[in-house]
Amino acid sequence: MDEKKLMEKFDKLNRKMLRHFAGYFSDSPLTCVQGLVLHYIIVEAERRDVFPKDLEEFLGIKGSSVTSLINNLEQGGYLRRESLESDGRYKRLVLTEKTRGMQEDVLRRVDDYISSMFSGIAEENLKIFEDVILRMSQNADR
Repeated sequence: MDEKKLMEKFDKLNRKMLRHFAGYFSDSPLTCVQGLVLHYIIVEAERRDVFPKDLEEFLGIKGSSVTSLINNLEQGGYLRRESLESDGRYKRLVLTEKTRGMQEDVLRRVDDYISSMFSGIAEENLKIFEDVILRMSQNADR
């Protein structure tokens, strides 16, 4: 197998997926990344507090990029930062009523995108795909 050609295909797929995902938010006031972040917070906030550090980990980006993303969402009225009573240095991310009002729409858009990407792929192939991306992720961490 030509690994260079395989990486070119993977890079092309990655760009294509980003364009495809953006299409799910083309008629929304949110960008696809903002939608993904809100989706993450909506789901995770059901069971725990969500902090900027969690977004760094989830998105695999630096703190300064997360801060910029949070600032934009806060300015748009989608979330706010709230100090913890136990330690004011930590700011949890709290969804606003505006976001709660569009919560089902955000969840549906992201879920529809995910379903579209895996449509027609057999379960055994998805397991192989999972194994491959986990190994590639481990290789990238070395």
